Amino acid sequence: MVRVQVVSHLYPFLMEDFMEHKKALSAISEKGQLPISDGHDSERIWHNGRYIEYYRKVFADAMGIDADDIPDDMYIHHIDGDRMNNDIDNLMLCTRKAHENLEVMLHPDMYDPE
Repeated sequence: MVRVQVVSHLYPFLMEDFMEHKKALSAISEKGQLPISDGHDSERIWHNGRYIEYYRKVFADAMGIDADDIPDDMYIHHIDGDRMNNDIDNLMLCTRKAHENLEVMLHPDMYDPE
């Protein structure tokens, strides 16, 4: 009973937030304009008929190229390790091997051979 009272007390505020959010979303009608979570502390966005990592799009836009022009064997490294921090100053393009070496140096406990 108390739970219902709390919810009904908050309902006007929740509805107001929901309606604002709904307006913002409805203003974006084209598929893929909003990043979606990929379940791995990262986001994906619809681009040229497929989902790509959002940070690849951010990096490509900053470089003035299309995200599809970044070769699939090139990696975008998050310098601070936070895959949700897609600020261009936090992104670095590198080869697969360079990315592996960076990850081992930064997180040796995750790559312990034992």
